[in-house]
Amino acid sequence: MNKAISIAGIPVSLDIIGRDKLKGLSLDLLLSFRFYSAEFNKHTLCFVEKTDSTRSYTPMQYARTAILIERILNIPIVFILQSAPFYIRQRLIEQGVYFVVSDRYVFLPGMLINERIRKKENTEQRLSPVAQYVLLNFLLHSDMREFTIQDMQSRIPYNYLAVSRAINELEGKQLLQARKEWKTKLIYSPISRKELWEKSMPYFISPIKKTVYSDEIDNGPFYIGGISALSHYSFLNPDDQTTLAIWERDFVPDNHSFSEWESSDFKYKIEIWKYSPEMKIGQHEYVDRLSLYLSLRDDNDPRVEKELENIIDEIWQ
Repeated sequence: MNKAISIAGIPVSLDIIGRDKLKGLSLDLLLSFRFYSAEFNKHTLCFVEKTDSTRSYTPMQYARTAILIERILNIPIVFILQSAPFYIRQRLIEQGVYFVVSDRYVFLPGMLINERIRKKENTEQRLSPVAQYVLLNFLLHSDMREFTIQDMQSRIPYNYLAVSRAINELEGKQLLQARKEWKTKLIYSPISRKELWEKSMPYFISPIKKTVYSDEIDNGPFYIGGISALSHYSFLNPDDQTTLAIWERDFVPDNHSFSEWESSDFKYKIEIWKYSPEMKIGQHEYVDRLSLYLSLRDDNDPRVEKELENIIDEIWQ
């Protein structure tokens, strides 16, 4: 069964690839995808489409699948996706996965680029820790429709000047907007929280500044983070090693010895964060889900990727 798609308005005819030319691929791949060949901009490509539209794959799984198929066919692999939110498209691009989403989004570097997301961090583009903390605080408090600088300053561990600069930064990146009501500046988002989260994805930084390991900790303001927190929020099994998160301002390393060498032999893995893990949303002892996602989004374990996506989806339901 042949078909056609449109790439940036250009019709592309797809020819089904027979099983005899797919020898070497696993049975799971053969049953999970349909394979097409096509010529586009003088390039021969293999377009791959899921046979089961209800089955989902993480960006990392797509990347690994592309590598497996490309080893056999020796031509670039392009996935045909029915839909993909912004943050998924970004992660696919970060993984180097070629894709086409209907006729709206295309990632075919060297052949066609209509969406540019750099793999390397642009330090001027990324949010400062204070601005990220303010934005996440707003995202997590669904009852907060709009706020003043004084409102935000009263609920977070930063002074008025720091919050004011963070708001200006978020306005400059068009993530939040402001309006005047008499002499009061009210900050708000014209889009839903889910849309704002996806729009903000290229600007977010990892909250982790540094990671150390130890068998002892003091009674500081620690929050449970990492895989330990993810196992609390999801069905993932916890690690034997407990991951703790603490703001760099509160971390006092004088009383115990800490190792910077990664090792599962230590009782605690301690993430030193660029901002406070406390969001005042009834977290109890765990870091918030959004910061947890940002701390683990580069984890290569597909189980972790899947559970992270699940806990984020639950927030917006």
